[in-house]
Amino acid sequence: MLSSQHSDLMRLMLPTFSGTKDDFGKEIQDLCPLSFDRINEGRPFSSDFLLSRLPIEITWHIVKQVAKEDLGNLALVNRDCRQLARSRQFATIELDYSDRAISILDTLIKEYEERFENKDKTTAPSIGACIRKITVATKPEWITQHHKVESSEEFLALDAGVRHERLDQACEAFFGTYRPKLNLIISNAQVLPRLESIVWADTAPVDGTFFNAVISSNIRHLVLARVPLGKWDSLDLLSRSCEWRLESLYLSMVSVTKQDPPIGLATCSLLCLASPTLKSLTWASFDLHSKSVVQLPESVNEYPSFRKLQDLRVESLTRYEPGWLNVLIQPGGFSPIRSLEIDICSNERVVDFFCKCGYLPKLETFVWSSPDSKMSNPPLAFLQANSHLRKLKIDGAAPGLLEDKVLPLLCRQFASLTSLSIRWPENLDHVPQSALEQISSLQGLQQLCLSTGCRFGWKHSWVIDHGAIRNCVQHLPDLRKLAFSRDTYAEQVPHAQAGMDPAHYYEDKTLRNFSNLIARPYFQEGDISKKLELAWEMQHRNDMVALAAEYAETLAKLEWIFLGQRPMRIDRTATGKAKPVPLSTDRDDCWTYLKQLFGRGNDYTFE
Repeated sequence: MLSSQHSDLMRLMLPTFSGTKDDFGKEIQDLCPLSFDRINEGRPFSSDFLLSRLPIEITWHIVKQVAKEDLGNLALVNRDCRQLARSRQFATIELDYSDRAISILDTLIKEYEERFENKDKTTAPSIGACIRKITVATKPEWITQHHKVESSEEFLALDAGVRHERLDQACEAFFGTYRPKLNLIISNAQVLPRLESIVWADTAPVDGTFFNAVISSNIRHLVLARVPLGKWDSLDLLSRSCEWRLESLYLSMVSVTKQDPPIGLATCSLLCLASPTLKSLTWASFDLHSKSVVQLPESVNEYPSFRKLQDLRVESLTRYEPGWLNVLIQPGGFSPIRSLEIDICSNERVVDFFCKCGYLPKLETFVWSSPDSKMSNPPLAFLQANSHLRKLKIDGAAPGLLEDKVLPLLCRQFASLTSLSIRWPENLDHVPQSALEQISSLQGLQQLCLSTGCRFGWKHSWVIDHGAIRNCVQHLPDLRKLAFSRDTYAEQVPHAQAGMDPAHYYEDKTLRNFSNLIARPYFQEGDISKKLELAWEMQHRNDMVALAAEYAETLAKLEWIFLGQRPMRIDRTATGKAKPVPLSTDRDDCWTYLKQLFGRGNDYTFE
């Protein structure tokens, strides 16, 4: 039988579900390196350093132009060049338990020891002073490489004594040495004086020692991505001496087995600690086995104050005492909330809150979330009270509610609305004509996203009617961005002849001119199936480009369109003729990008 620590380690070995392709718009932007005086911790340039004769700002612009592959050569020039190169090489580090990650961690430990002995100073310029962001995400292959532990039938078939010995050694190295080193450097602001962000995406549990380390740091941004809670002592995390200055928090803590401790106390403590300075909060925690909810502190005098909170998302699976809504949203004329995403129908008390919430003067973006289509009788009073919204996303509303109440309300009152996204529920395989007619009267829209049918998986059940939608959007003169998600196609496929179901369009990949293609010399050798798949992708891309061109001819200001899993930019010739340009080499669901574009726009996404 596995010990609890063995089980924790094996959690790290489980693969994560990658889902469909979702790469577009998720390119990682390099953090801007810090200025030389900051990374060199007050040391001046060496006298023999030629760039020292230039102002620091100009030196920095020069260094930023050096290609990544040449930074290693730059580091060999002298001490100053080495630190300049480090400012880019180590601005963001990923601690994935690789050899490189362990080496970086050991170097930071040595710098910690040196600072401890020399009044927070190091003899030579440090790596720690260059680090702005740390991502902790252990990769299973490195545990396998270092300790010969894996999640496989071969490993499970080994003699029990051999398995336990390997697991013991791995646990001692990982939990006994590696994790404590991580906690040590994170908790010491002297070691990482410029650290701003931590992204913690390990699936092994964290305990009170970890949280004490995090709240002792100087970070301003913290992501806890589906983090399980381990041993939780009665720690005084609400100490008045805590000087945490967190600005954004992505709080996704989970309890997925019966052995996992409840997450309520830890969640409440973290929210209370972060509240004075927090500007953005995503609360996406869930407790699978416990029916308990996250309670507010027992005394009203201990309630946290979120006076700076501008951006709030509460995920639908999060179980919380509805009194938190008063604390977080702060209804009334002084509410600081600018963007809000929440399931307003999760229970009767939540519905009651939003019926009474009223006007939020700074609210610009509202994501109206209902994952189970529970919007049959939602609190429309909240929408009516906030007709000044600029962005509205309605996710899963019942059709009758949309056509009979919501869309007429938008047409009457929402003069400032520039962005609208609507997803009809899964049991509807088309966008109602009456809804399109009402949307066509929202002439101030600059971006529009429509979706219906199956929300997840390979099956796409929305056979989109582009003719009907073009008739709708031609009345929206300012439309610049247009997106269709989960759309599939019937006209492009001779399905009656081939017995095809449009819902299988992306899976079956039927070619219109299959017999002509297969007769060409190109298809007579090599991997024919891959060549046919490539031919279908080209056929599909060309079909989508042609459809995009029709939209662009209809909409003079259209700049970007997404259809058939193809994001495209709209270029125009000198004569004004539209030319759609595909922006991705492959089809892409653009799930994250669409969520940011039509939703809150500033969220870390780990779903």
